[in-house]
Amino acid sequence: MKLFCRNLIGILLLLATAGALADHITIRPFDAGSMEAIRAKYAGKPFVLAFWSTTCEPCRKEMALWRALKLRYPQIPIVLVAAEGPADQAAVRAFLMRYNPGPVQHWLFADEFAERLRYSVDKSWRGELPRSYFFDAAHVAEVRSGLIDRRMAEQWFKTHSRRN
Repeated sequence: MKLFCRNLIGILLLLATAGALADHITIRPFDAGSMEAIRAKYAGKPFVLAFWSTTCEPCRKEMALWRALKLRYPQIPIVLVAAEGPADQAAVRAFLMRYNPGPVQHWLFADEFAERLRYSVDKSWRGELPRSYFFDAAHVAEVRSGLIDRRMAEQWFKTHSRRN
């Protein structure tokens, strides 16, 4: 009984902590002008912009990679954008708590008209996820659709962290 009570208290504390952490995740609205604002913020610097969804299996796998890369290369910004509508914010928060991509920026599509938002980023993007853009300091992007290759990402971060 004593062990059961200790375990129950531990579980309750964990749930309370998780709820508090979820409240501290800042999720910005990604609208048609956000891409321009992100580029301006990182003018002359490399950064990664990655789009994902709560229903995307490869996106779940990528979260651990983003966390590892951000912790190893903290000087390179990683911007994660959930390709979900504003009504899905609670699901996005729960996903981020579960898959913990680490100390990266979080954005969420600001409206349900996803085509307009995708077009503001890349006129040729048709919505496939995950979708990642590795921008160098001149903001020329290497574009990847699908699960990111760990070796490619590691090499890109290594190369661009030396230049930064």
